[in-house]
Amino acid sequence: MATSTRLNYGKGSKPMNVTVVGGSIAGLMQGIMLKRLGHNIHILDQSPSFERGDNGAGITLGPEAQEFYRKYDLMQESYSIPNPGVQFLNAKSEVRYFMKRPMEMSSWKLLYYRLRANFDGYKSDLCPNPPALSKEDGEAILDFGKKVTNVTYADETVTIHYKDLINSENRTIEADLVIVADGASSSIRPLLLPDVHRSYSGYIAWRGYVDESKLSKETMEVLERSFSSCPSNDGYILSYLIPGENGSLEPGSRLVNWVWYTNCPADSSSFSESLTDISGHQHRNFLPLGKMRPSVWQAQLEHASTTLSAPMLEMVRQTTNPAISVIHDYASPRAVFFDGRLLLVGDALALFRPHAALSFNQAATDCLLLAKVMKGEIDVKMWETQVVRYGSKSRALNELMGTFFVYGGLVEIMKATRLLLSYDEGAGVRFLKSFRPLDDKNIK
Repeated sequence: MATSTRLNYGKGSKPMNVTVVGGSIAGLMQGIMLKRLGHNIHILDQSPSFERGDNGAGITLGPEAQEFYRKYDLMQESYSIPNPGVQFLNAKSEVRYFMKRPMEMSSWKLLYYRLRANFDGYKSDLCPNPPALSKEDGEAILDFGKKVTNVTYADETVTIHYKDLINSENRTIEADLVIVADGASSSIRPLLLPDVHRSYSGYIAWRGYVDESKLSKETMEVLERSFSSCPSNDGYILSYLIPGENGSLEPGSRLVNWVWYTNCPADSSSFSESLTDISGHQHRNFLPLGKMRPSVWQAQLEHASTTLSAPMLEMVRQTTNPAISVIHDYASPRAVFFDGRLLLVGDALALFRPHAALSFNQAATDCLLLAKVMKGEIDVKMWETQVVRYGSKSRALNELMGTFFVYGGLVEIMKATRLLLSYDEGAGVRFLKSFRPLDDKNIK
């Protein structure tokens, strides 16, 4: 299954029937881009519902993500909150360093429904007036309750095997091109790359959000200036503003999103206890909102009172619906299969620790580069080289950052820096040099 450029889906080729496996962020991005080029898109998503629940996730939009929205988002309303950079606080909430890194902050929920509006014109409370569909667009179908189980290739056609979860039927569909965008728990990647596995980082992330109106003036004066990061005894916590639950960007109605990384060995009792939900089920990767046992959250609040600074502690205490993410990573060595007719993108291709907030940007990067393939500007082999390298470098960068902020040991930092330098000479040095003493004019 060596990479091949035999398939001609560049400029001037006829419209293709494209199946996208996975209807979340990466899948919708690819679907929007391809349908705007006139291709017919059929997304298979295993979620049984047209409505997606709120997973409480904040999103950082990097340069490529912002470029995607400039090119493909036809809605006019703003969707993000500008952020000048990162302030690093000490235990007294004093700013020790400031890293200038302009960002746009939003929420997974708002961005998801905005993509839905652009893909198939779906109306939601967050996007009640989707853009009009163009006659130049290809067909756009988002098919829920479809769990893909296998893919096969013969006679220049990919056959997708899936189970209809609604009707309990096994079915197949054929496609000229398949884009696998079903995330870190992809059902397809293990079939193609059985040696690529999740690697546990050794720490978990407690997550939550709180309405800014519930926080004191003193706390908001510290947190609203910029993305904030503060050490704790066993890790570190960060916070940033995101749109309100109704999508509002107005001060007073926004949410403060937070993530608290804590060391948690996989074989420890705290690991299993933290991830066991109210029904007694132990989750492997993510404990959803509303599933945490009250005793677990109470114990974490007691721990917070001994290790978090005053603003961070107030923020955590005001949170009523926390979640937990288990932090894994991996990077696939390949992205192209079946003579260029099957592509891995997004988290199905590479999963990063979230410290540099590059996951959303990866989905946009993969999409923008594939658009160049579709227009004949680069070939699919060049696309694969670039997206695989992006995944490998981003994995290394986030490992460096996680080691730096969660563990802090000099030996571990040197190990992570060497790993990063193996992918991009000088990147580790640039990362460490990006910290600067606070300059007030940078955060006004």
